[in-house]
Amino acid sequence: MLIEVGFLVAFGVLLDALLVRSVLVPALTLLIGRRMWWPSRLSRPVELPDGQRPLVDDEEPALQR
Repeated sequence: MLIEVGFLVAFGVLLDALLVRSVLVPALTLLIGRRMWWPSRLSRPVELPDGQRPLVDDEEPALQR
C-alpha cells in the first residue's frame, strides 16, 4: 500500500513537472492572452481621499546630513 502511494506521488510530480508546467501553462498563456494577468488594477496608483497624505512621501529625502 505504501509503495503504491509513493509511486502515485512520484508519478504526479513528474506529470506536473513535464506536462503541466512545460506544455499546458505556456499554451494557456498564449490562448488567454492579456486576460491571464487579470489583477491589473493593483498596478494602478491608488487615489487617496481629499485631505489625506500618503504614509511615505517620495519627494522628501530619507536622510539628511
